[in-house]
Amino acid sequence: MTGFGRAETDLPGSGRAAVEIRSVNHRFLEVDCRLPEGFQAFEENVRAMVGRAMARGQVRVSVSLRGAREPATVVFQEKLARKYHHQLEGLRKGLGLPGAVSLETVLGLPQVVTVSERSGVSTASVWKLVERAVSLALAGAVKMRRDEGGRLEKMLRQRIEIFEDLAGRIRRRVPSAQGDLQKRLAERIEAALQQAGKDVPAAEIVAREAAVMVQSTDVNEELERLASHFVALRSAVAGKPVASAKKGEQASPGRTLDFLAQELQREINTLGTKLRDPEVSRWVVEFKGQIEKLREQAANVE
Repeated sequence: MTGFGRAETDLPGSGRAAVEIRSVNHRFLEVDCRLPEGFQAFEENVRAMVGRAMARGQVRVSVSLRGAREPATVVFQEKLARKYHHQLEGLRKGLGLPGAVSLETVLGLPQVVTVSERSGVSTASVWKLVERAVSLALAGAVKMRRDEGGRLEKMLRQRIEIFEDLAGRIRRRVPSAQGDLQKRLAERIEAALQQAGKDVPAAEIVAREAAVMVQSTDVNEELERLASHFVALRSAVAGKPVASAKKGEQASPGRTLDFLAQELQREINTLGTKLRDPEVSRWVVEFKGQIEKLREQAANVE
């Protein structure tokens, strides 16, 4: 699901940190961190925070810093200045020059005065502030995803109702479809009797053809499995835990929906093959189209 969150926080030295988190649909969780220089050591912390809040999606976390500088620091090298002064005084006396060596002269000499600008965003002192901004931005992105999830849940429930309606139509059509098949069966039996002549008993031919028809048109099992899948779909959409193939784990609703979509596809294909009825075939095609939409939506569900 898509989501966006943004948060800012004040930093020492009149600076600010801005955090933006964006997520788009993806089958698995992929986190891309863009952190300022000096903050790369906290990338795993950010990934862990995202992992605790989201299970799927391509997530980009961007952290930017601006104006986070402390005032320049002026340092006087007193020992070096004394050494300069002592040597200059000796030189002045040796040359017989009048006056004295001034402070201005000493300050103008190399390395007596140094000025350093220090960044106010040292990772040790600032990370907790940035971490809170990441947490706030993440909460905003999760809220947007949940809002979208609510709309998606409504659409999924509507999709299940469509499945149930189509399955109901097929179930009601079964007697008529089987009646048409019986007519075709009678024609096949008559043709078979004519071809067999007296070599094969008529009762044996009828029994064989009847067995083929019963096997090819009995769809009760497929319809029951569809009904069972509809129940599982509703549970997955409601967010109820579903057992995973791995012991002690639970499958996410999104992956459960994707698996159930495959099972629906299998059952509806069998129904279309067995009944071979024009009306059923039309509903089967519509059913398959709805399954594809379910798969697309399942990719957005955690």
